[in-house]
Amino acid sequence: MIVTPADVPHSWAIPSLGVKCDAVPGRSNLTSISVQREGVYYGQCSEIRGTNHAFTPIVVEAVTLKDYADWVSNQLILQTN
Repeated sequence: MIVTPADVPHSWAIPSLGVKCDAVPGRSNLTSISVQREGVYYGQCSEIRGTNHAFTPIVVEAVTLKDYADWVSNQLILQTN
């Protein structure tokens, strides 16, 4: 995944997946994760930048490869209509 913020520095973190990625405006940062189980994983921005910034919700939904491929196919169909 490539992370680049449009506004201020962020630090994208999902502790249960063992991932934290800093995002600095004007720079691209690359990270990858390998999720072993389907499910919903929650995280937060770990870079404090103003009121409630640390409470910025981050949600990752891990699905099977088939479910992901079906979702991509549906998105392509929606774009062509």
